[in-house]
Amino acid sequence: MATLFVENLTVADFSYLHPKRGMVGESWLVDLELTGDLDHQGMVFDFGHIKKRIKQIIDDSVDHRLLVPVDSEHATVSERDNNTSLEWLYRGGTIRMVAPSESLLLMNGPEISKANLTLFLMDLVQQVVPENVAEVHIVLREEDTGTAPFYHYSHGLKKHDGNCQRIAHGHRSGIHIFENGRRSRYWEKLWADRWEDIYLGTEEDLEGTYYIDEIPHHRFRYDAPQGHFELVIPEDHCYLVDTDTTVEQLAAHIAEQLATEAPGKHFRVRAFEGVGKGAIAEAGENLPGKAHSGWLSGAAVI
Repeated sequence: MATLFVENLTVADFSYLHPKRGMVGESWLVDLELTGDLDHQGMVFDFGHIKKRIKQIIDDSVDHRLLVPVDSEHATVSERDNNTSLEWLYRGGTIRMVAPSESLLLMNGPEISKANLTLFLMDLVQQVVPENVAEVHIVLREEDTGTAPFYHYSHGLKKHDGNCQRIAHGHRSGIHIFENGRRSRYWEKLWADRWEDIYLGTEEDLEGTYYIDEIPHHRFRYDAPQGHFELVIPEDHCYLVDTDTTVEQLAAHIAEQLATEAPGKHFRVRAFEGVGKGAIAEAGENLPGKAHSGWLSGAAVI
């Protein structure tokens, strides 16, 4: 038998429910190995088919969804007419959500982990590979960012025509901040702490703030092409912005806040959305000898 491998086959960007942390945005890289007999082409499986077939099934099943461990004592889930309602009780408060069922992945087991998601994906992939493939091996891993700060955030983009419109999906994202041209771990750490396990909400989508067991909770709701979405989540796990929460707008927001908190300085922000993509924004006083068209500028980076 022979084994072929594909590193970085895809990145699964999703959120999941945790008994202590609440809603957690995550980005896991997917590595794949297939072991089997060679076919008539002298291959285990054509790389082109791997990218089309296996990547697609992983993206469709996990990417841009909220993963819910339905056997957890913290979870109550009901389904009706292609919609799912859930309640998640944890030490930080209560999370309630109503959304199209396709925006969630209900998983057996008491928790979401790399181990149980790996087994789930291996079972899916085994169903779409040819008969000569005897073994499927998948590794899920975080991006190696060394000691650089990062944060986990969840959000939803109601105007997006794809799966980003889902109200509870997320990312594990790094951030690079340059103060007067020099990398600043101080500011990076500050924003990583500020947005640790955060839900980034748009003020326009905030329906109100309510108390559940004496804890204030925000309620977000909107309609999007895939259906109606509602989310209730503890206020202290939220951060509100007055724009949509696209990475371009988030980078601009961070740069603007930095310029306000540290007047007289120039800031350049590289905000990531998951792995390998993001946006750049600049704000504050111009560096000597450097001209800008305006006080605030932003650009997407792929």
